[in-house]
Amino acid sequence: MWYIAKNEFNFYFNSFTAYLVIGSYLTINTLILWFFDTPYNFLNYEIVDINLFFEISPWLLMILICSLSMGSFSREVSSGTIELLVTKPLNANEIFEGKFLGITFIFCVCIFMNIFNIVALNSLLTFESELDLSLIFSSYFGLFLIGIIFISISLFCSILFGNQVASFLTAFILCNFQYFFWDFLASFVTNPWSFKIVSNIGIKTHYVGLSHGIIKLEDIVYLIGLIVIIHMLGINQIKKGQLK
Repeated sequence: MWYIAKNEFNFYFNSFTAYLVIGSYLTINTLILWFFDTPYNFLNYEIVDINLFFEISPWLLMILICSLSMGSFSREVSSGTIELLVTKPLNANEIFEGKFLGITFIFCVCIFMNIFNIVALNSLLTFESELDLSLIFSSYFGLFLIGIIFISISLFCSILFGNQVASFLTAFILCNFQYFFWDFLASFVTNPWSFKIVSNIGIKTHYVGLSHGIIKLEDIVYLIGLIVIIHMLGINQIKKGQLK
């Protein structure tokens, strides 16, 4: 498993794919938050609000992660090396988790580099003020979990399609669907009980709570449970491939 993760990590950095994708993500992120006149620009508000970063991050992460993950399995399928991979003394769980860890390492590097936003915002505060560290921790924890979900979905789509473009588009649509659709659908529901049930199916409701510093067990259980379910689907798909 660790061998696959290391190879995945090395592939992206040796081919400069990781540099290109991460560099593009950080550049777009910086322009939106600091330079472009957008609702997410920190300088458009008198009060320092770190939540602006966490509001725009899911959109940017979808593009980043789907771009990184689209070729993880699709590349193996199209080149014919998937047969070599599944015939090695590795089970389906080790293959999927190895690929998953390789992408996760790059994802962690990416969100860690965004620490400069916190440092820059902190420099704008007066001497008596300071950022809420507990809110930042909760928000980053939520961002990490939805990033892991997006990686899992993207890898699953990469297994299904031998074409990287099809893998990217499907993963991006599914990530958008699971994050935004249920919350959008709930907006048409008038009954409070039904509204809560529908909105809780999607990722956004659970992430918003964490991004506002509200840590609930039900949110963490939902996000981790969704990760486990998608991993099981991906591993099962690899097993089906091994049986062919």
